[in-house]
Amino acid sequence: MTTFFHFLEQRLLPPLNKLANTKVIRGIMNASLAAVPFTIVASIFLILNNLPQILPAGTSFFQQTILRFSGYYSLGNTMALGSIAIYYSLAVGYYYIEEYRQAGEADLNAFTGAILSLFAFLMSVPTITWRNGIAVGLTTTIKANTGSVNGVALTNGWLTRFGGIGIFIAIILGILAVQLYRLCVNQHWTIKMPAGVPIGVSRSFASLIPAILIAFVMIILMIGLGFLGTDLHALLLIPFGFVQNLTGSWLGMVVILLLIHLLWIVGVHGTAIIKNSFVNPILLVLLTENINGAHHIFAGDFINMWVFIGGAGGTLGLVLLMLFVAKSQQLKVLGRTAIIPGIFNINEPVIFGAPIVYNPYLMIPFLINPIVLASTAYLAIKMGWVPVVNSAMAWVLPVGVGAWIGTSGHLSAAVLALVNLGISMLIYYPFFKLYDRQLVAEEVASTN
Repeated sequence: MTTFFHFLEQRLLPPLNKLANTKVIRGIMNASLAAVPFTIVASIFLILNNLPQILPAGTSFFQQTILRFSGYYSLGNTMALGSIAIYYSLAVGYYYIEEYRQAGEADLNAFTGAILSLFAFLMSVPTITWRNGIAVGLTTTIKANTGSVNGVALTNGWLTRFGGIGIFIAIILGILAVQLYRLCVNQHWTIKMPAGVPIGVSRSFASLIPAILIAFVMIILMIGLGFLGTDLHALLLIPFGFVQNLTGSWLGMVVILLLIHLLWIVGVHGTAIIKNSFVNPILLVLLTENINGAHHIFAGDFINMWVFIGGAGGTLGLVLLMLFVAKSQQLKVLGRTAIIPGIFNINEPVIFGAPIVYNPYLMIPFLINPIVLASTAYLAIKMGWVPVVNSAMAWVLPVGVGAWIGTSGHLSAAVLALVNLGISMLIYYPFFKLYDRQLVAEEVASTN
């Protein structure tokens, strides 16, 4: 372990530090921290809605009591996590500008950067198509509160692209908006009001030309993509169609997990795009065949049972390290906050709070951990130590419980899940220690 720490500190840490201290990475990481309260709020109400799956014996009681108010408290989840891309958009614009202001570009205004970033993102939300030579917003039939109205996609009655699936586009367009704003300010392409004009009025006119420029750039970009029959958000989905062909082998499983987690570390909800959209329907078919006597290893809730222990990336092990080992106040507090959601496999507070997104320290184990955990489970089933998945289970069930139910009550499956939890802690530990040490140094420096 000492040798490994030496390697990390001498070889890996310097380039990671250099990357972590770039303006764009620091801006994105600060934006991730700003989104933490919303992910925690969402986690609380998500757990409430899943109480019948967590405690099936109390289903009738929950339906007669707390779930009757679901229409109200679900707003906490919808407007927090379901709108997370909006908060990201504002925060990226604000904190990215702050990095430039601290570097000497004092004429920039962080709030202006935030609203310009949001403006750029909002322009990307509708899907505009060509119909009879006219640009129109796509409209589809609304079924079960899902469909599209005037080019705006809805899921469960709310704007789909405001949620986790829109984070990556919000980040990219936030960076673009900030750079266009900087261009205008540095080239003096702004309207300056005379002295004595209230500062709010001056700022509003100072942002006018950057806003016009951003609007034109976004319109040109959308027209170009529209002629190709796509848009920014849809463009993101194109490379992942081949995922459907990867579920039949160990290598395919590894590729799927890599894609999911590579998206997560850049702020995109990889689980929603890859697993929920492409993989789950296939795994459900394979589960049905397993119930009828087949022996598909990668089937049903394999990922939720043995890989997503605490959520994507198997982060429950990381949360336990934060809770019991961390020296920095930031990680100690996050560990106490994230442990309850983590037990129920909800880990947005960790992904956006540590953060893991765009964090050079934690994104490496976040990529490695699920591959190792999946390979361990794959090998255990291949060797006959653990049966294949042959029963559906709720993804919110705690570690071991879901595996026990998903294999129709086999204790070996629960033991494997607990072993994987231990493995995940070992994988995260050295990287966690480096990051924790860095945070301690920053906290000491800030108090001096």
